Amino acid sequence: MAYQAFRENGVPTYYDANPTPWLADILESGLIFAFVILAASFYAVLPGIRGKERLFTFIRVSLSLYVGAVIILTNWTYTWETASVHTRTKYRAGTGKEITADIGVNIGLRGINITLKGAPEKQLNETINYNEHFSWEWEQGRLGFGPFAGPFNQEYRAAQFRGLPLPILWIAEYFTLDGEGIRWGRHYRQAGWYSHILLWACFPLWILTNILFFVLLRYGAYFMILTGTCMVIANIIFATLRNSIPLVIPWEEEKMEFSYGGSFFVCLITGIMCIVFGIVIRVFDLRFPNQLTSFFGVDVLQDVDDVAVIDDDDHTKVPKSSNGLEMGNVEVQPSTSDEGREPMKPMRPPPVAAKAVSEDEDEDDEEIYCAPEPQQNRYAKRKSRGLTMRFQKSRRRRPPPPPPAESQDDMYANTGFNQVNLDEVTVHAP
Repeated sequence: MAYQAFRENGVPTYYDANPTPWLADILESGLIFAFVILAASFYAVLPGIRGKERLFTFIRVSLSLYVGAVIILTNWTYTWETASVHTRTKYRAGTGKEITADIGVNIGLRGINITLKGAPEKQLNETINYNEHFSWEWEQGRLGFGPFAGPFNQEYRAAQFRGLPLPILWIAEYFTLDGEGIRWGRHYRQAGWYSHILLWACFPLWILTNILFFVLLRYGAYFMILTGTCMVIANIIFATLRNSIPLVIPWEEEKMEFSYGGSFFVCLITGIMCIVFGIVIRVFDLRFPNQLTSFFGVDVLQDVDDVAVIDDDDHTKVPKSSNGLEMGNVEVQPSTSDEGREPMKPMRPPPVAAKAVSEDEDEDDEEIYCAPEPQQNRYAKRKSRGLTMRFQKSRRRRPPPPPPAESQDDMYANTGFNQVNLDEVTVHAP
């Protein structure tokens, strides 16, 4: 009995079809799964974080992964423009049979998806449930449907040979026209081309934003603003270049009019959100730096750094006299008027009482052992940002003193002989 399961009339096992919605694209599913894995990996370490830092980490990781997922997914999804209609229409060319169906069109940056589903699904002894994709990435090609035509025109001609239903071919034909003022396919292709370039530019900017938030917060804020700006510009370009004449496809009962889809609004809202968050982070960095560094979990001194270089080596010390008075830069030069005269001896200080001498010594001791007040060098350099706060001495060292100048006679002078007295010299006769 076990071998008779799912079998009818003795034929092999028959399994029902496993319908998969067209929106569940394999590539999109893989991208979503990749970001889900990243989120799960970060959320797995949250229990090991204590206090408010756990909540702060959860918010930072969630917002960062959300922005990255929006940048990638909106670049590949086909919901930048959507249109749908429920109407009666001809089913196939050359027959007068009509069906009632739901027709949907989804336009992305790389092409369009056309769906046709009968209502009810089974009509004319057939299951009416079609989904066809036409791509235009990224060549326009020549006019026509030959081998040198664009990819969209070639796929359209292949669909005609396959005998697809007439509503699908009717919609795709609007995008193959490229003449006079009817250039919907060309305009959508150009809009998708420039928009997808800007979205790819947003991806490295998003990565740099995450890195800079651990280095310098203000630069992270700048790059977040730049990321949001590129996303908003991508929306503006798509809305501007997509079509100068609105695309309206008439049917028997009503018209199919296109409107912006979910990908367009999600990209626009996320871009504006990035710009606002970047401005808020920059303002908090200026007004409330301590709270902002606590939220991002970085060092307080990492983003605000004052470096003062103080040179303790004073090259212009003023000598003091024996009585404690400071002497100026006075050079005593010998008088040249009378060379035979003996040089003037320095004047001796007048005798000072023992009490006064002791008071001077006490003052000198106080000057020696009293901690001098730090003085700011006028060449101190203040840096608004850096890695640490430090006070360091100048790394310059004094140059070594020059060697004493020696005359040519001093080099060959016998100094040892000059130091010996004549009385000490003995002469031995042969």
